[in-house]
Amino acid sequence: MSARVRLTISFTALFGAIVVALAVAAYLLVRNDAYLRLDSALEVATSATAMSAEHELNEHATKTGGEADLHAVLNEAGHTALADTQIVVREGSRNAVYRMNQGQGFDWSQFPSDVLHDGATFKGYRIASRNLPVPKFNTTYQIYAATSVAPALAQIETVRNALFVFVPLGLGLAGLAGYFLARRSLRPLAELAETIDAVRSSDLSARVKLRNERDEIGKLGQRFNSLLERLEETFQLQRRFMADASHQIRTPATVALAAAQVAGGDSNATVSECKDALQVVERQMLQLRRIVEEMFFLSQADSSSLKFTPKEMYLDDAVCDALRAAKALARPGQVLKFTDIPEARCLGDEDLLRQAVLILLDNALKFAPPDGHIEVNLFPRGDNWVCAVTDNGIGISKEAQSRIFERFFRESRPGNEAVAGSGLGLAIAQSIVENHGGTLRLVESRPGRTIFEMTIPGLAEKDESVSSQANSLAVKM
Repeated sequence: MSARVRLTISFTALFGAIVVALAVAAYLLVRNDAYLRLDSALEVATSATAMSAEHELNEHATKTGGEADLHAVLNEAGHTALADTQIVVREGSRNAVYRMNQGQGFDWSQFPSDVLHDGATFKGYRIASRNLPVPKFNTTYQIYAATSVAPALAQIETVRNALFVFVPLGLGLAGLAGYFLARRSLRPLAELAETIDAVRSSDLSARVKLRNERDEIGKLGQRFNSLLERLEETFQLQRRFMADASHQIRTPATVALAAAQVAGGDSNATVSECKDALQVVERQMLQLRRIVEEMFFLSQADSSSLKFTPKEMYLDDAVCDALRAAKALARPGQVLKFTDIPEARCLGDEDLLRQAVLILLDNALKFAPPDGHIEVNLFPRGDNWVCAVTDNGIGISKEAQSRIFERFFRESRPGNEAVAGSGLGLAIAQSIVENHGGTLRLVESRPGRTIFEMTIPGLAEKDESVSSQANSLAVKM
């Protein structure tokens, strides 16, 4: 069954149980009230008869005279409030005085002695009893009153018939109300389902219309809209990544193909020209292989399949190794310096962290001027180690600063249009750092000063004092 049907049934069952309980309670209250009224009227009749009997019997010297006057008094009350009540006064098994309504065919002899007590109902009559001791005659009379329960039963039957009509009607209205209530309550979920059906990989712009953002369904719609926004952003990045990757791969492939076709199509080509063409093809293939390897690395990082075994290491060793490798990349006149690099214990993969630092150094060397300088600092900050790389290049424009970690993004800088690169370096460095639980960010960038900071969680220092791994050093290439 659908959720709407289940909610309707649940609501109807709950409301029905309440209605039935109220109906039963109302029926019992009406029934008890009807019999209580009968018992109260009979109690009044027995009390009035007892008062009259006591008076008449005490007025006469003999029981016979008193009983005769009591009989006359009771029968004169035919048009009073006791008109519908049958009364008998007994002394043992003898009916001393009695009164019964004319035409009703009432016969006290049909009532066995065991039913003549308070609250008994026999042959459609409600009965009440009372003892009247008469010390004057050394005897005790039993006063019995009876009245028909037909009026009470008629009232009870009227209420019962009304309940038989209104309870099913109420249940039907409850079911109908429950259906419309469930339908209205689940309408946002139906709209959510329609929105899900409308979502396509080519169009993720669909959003759920929220009627109430504060209820549970509204919060679910908010989360689904947030999911669609993230998916749309991811798909846009993926499409842009594929377009940029296609462009990056197409360029070396096109150059290599052109060189091969020229060399192969020229029958007069010399050995030297063929070698030159092969060198062009080799360079382009090497560049293509590097792009593919970088893309493969990023895909592994994205899918959490990048496998490395973190172990205790010294980040300063990785930084020093990256500095040595960066010397070979520096242009004549560029200065690479670092000072006071302490022992920096951390948990990670030394090769990957060395690669991340080398990427930062490579970028700094590329965009620093020929006589520029690059400075590396390693220092603690709280429980982390921070490696800061600073260069005095032309800086990164404000428009490009928010995109520098995007894949294949390369800013066209005046005087550096010919700088080679795939635009994947910073993205790879960021993936490496984040896989180590750290952060990589651009702290500052303006003409003459650009600072990148790589933060890696550190390990507690050993007991021995911290010593410097390397002293102040300046290298001029």
